[in-house]
Amino acid sequence: MKHKKNRTLFFIVFAAALAVFLFAAVKLGFIFWGYYEEDSVYKELESFADIEKMEMSETTDAPYVSPIDFPSLLEQNSDTVAWIYFETMDINYPVVQGEDDDFYLHHGFFKEENNCGCIFLDSESAPDFTSDNSFVYGHNMKNKSMFAKLNQYEEEDFYKDNKTFLIFTPTQTMRYEIYSCYPAELDSDSFTYRFEDLPSYENWQTAVKSRSLYDTGITPDSSQKTVTLMTCTPRGGNYRFLVHARRIE
Repeated sequence: MKHKKNRTLFFIVFAAALAVFLFAAVKLGFIFWGYYEEDSVYKELESFADIEKMEMSETTDAPYVSPIDFPSLLEQNSDTVAWIYFETMDINYPVVQGEDDDFYLHHGFFKEENNCGCIFLDSESAPDFTSDNSFVYGHNMKNKSMFAKLNQYEEEDFYKDNKTFLIFTPTQTMRYEIYSCYPAELDSDSFTYRFEDLPSYENWQTAVKSRSLYDTGITPDSSQKTVTLMTCTPRGGNYRFLVHARRIE
């Protein structure tokens, strides 16, 4: 009788464990299916960007013609404002700007619900990147897509191989040089985007440069606009990993 009870208990425990395993597997499957769908969307969108022309667009003296097919992108999503491209790693995405900073956290480029979200420009930043400090946000995805790779800037060697990136708008190409990388709490003044005057902006640049995990050797000045790339960090909570970059003409 005791043996029978033990056997029954074993099957109950086994069935419960199996149910938990299957639930976790299904949940994980949905997550990775979402990753696959979003990756497929962005691979498709890459057809709107001519990489060869992207890498040559800074050196030509001809009238500016964007290497990004913005008219077609705007037909797909009228919130499109730019395209961000790293020549040295796999970050190559359109940038959108919503009416708030919540929508594109949970919606893809075609405005469908998707936890992968979009790469988006802060709603308070000027869409032409003329703000003193423009924020561009992307999720820290487990499959290393979107802005997950930004956390690798914790390592100085990674920075040395990935110092610059390009942002394209319909009217210009802008190159940015990274000068500071570090995790910051959301209540930090690192997230300031409006400044009373140039000295205030310059003081802010000095402050955020001093917070870098290592010395990049780059010192920005108040005549140069900043773009701050940000994503979540493995620390979780109120921390974000920030990559500050100055615009170089």
